Amino acid sequence: MFIDAHVHVSLNGDNAKTYRERLLQDEKSAEEMIRKVFLAYKQRGIYALRDGGDNLDIHHLIRRVAKEEGIIYRTPLYGIYKKGFYGRLIGKPVESIQEIDDCITDLVKNQTDFIKVALSGMMSFNEYGHAGEIGFSVEEFKHIIERAHSENLPVMVHVNTKKGIEMALKCGADSIEHGYYANEELLKGMKEKGTIWVPTLAPLGNIVYSNDERYKLEKKLIRKIFEEQCEKVKLAYDLGVEIAVGSDAGAYKVYHGSGFFDELIYLNKAGIKKNELMDMAFKNGMKALKITKKELNDIENRINEESWVSS
Repeated sequence: MFIDAHVHVSLNGDNAKTYRERLLQDEKSAEEMIRKVFLAYKQRGIYALRDGGDNLDIHHLIRRVAKEEGIIYRTPLYGIYKKGFYGRLIGKPVESIQEIDDCITDLVKNQTDFIKVALSGMMSFNEYGHAGEIGFSVEEFKHIIERAHSENLPVMVHVNTKKGIEMALKCGADSIEHGYYANEELLKGMKEKGTIWVPTLAPLGNIVYSNDERYKLEKKLIRKIFEEQCEKVKLAYDLGVEIAVGSDAGAYKVYHGSGFFDELIYLNKAGIKKNELMDMAFKNGMKALKITKKELNDIENRINEESWVSS
């Protein structure tokens, strides 16, 4: 069984705006689209997914379809971001600690699996080293993590740049998503704190190795950022950082199901040997999703049953 530790079921890898509009047209159509996404994973042996969140308020539907399809599905329901900063696609904006508490109370009530936070912005393909400003103050961000941990919920943090990653580590993030522009000191910090890193190489790698014209003028810089991230991945692996495989499927040119194997290819190219990579993907994926032995046994039994029926 494969585990993809970072996906976006509400995105499709091509035209996010059109796809999301279709998801909101009617529940029947949305269910068909979501089921198709899960089938794309199952056909490739991927039976466990961790979502990065959305703002469409369709998490109950996605959870139901995942359960029916026999997929272990972890979701933050929606992410949290500072109003006026990056995060609109993945969740809801907050301006104060009171609003943070209100969101977390709502998430707990609706049985969220973890808390997702957008700390920095998106990677810039025009300016090296830039990834949007950090919206939350240290006090606000630390409060999010402490409140989440008081509810026994891990915190998944979208963050890039040295400043952002350093803040995430100091405040106690459970996983670093993307983490571009990390340095050796920060990677050692991940190791010391037991922080899971999901480096998401596929979004940039799939642009670099495609003939896509959308980022034709930016491709030289994208390649530089991508190659540096690959170098950091190998260094992190050698340092003993717990790296989980997350494709960021749904991001531009990263497709559901196949994106996971794109990520494996790039991690292998970065220098992680295939047999070690598969062990790492399973072990750290289990930890990132907090998959129980019972869940694993149930899924394995279902896979065996479905294989027997189809044979």
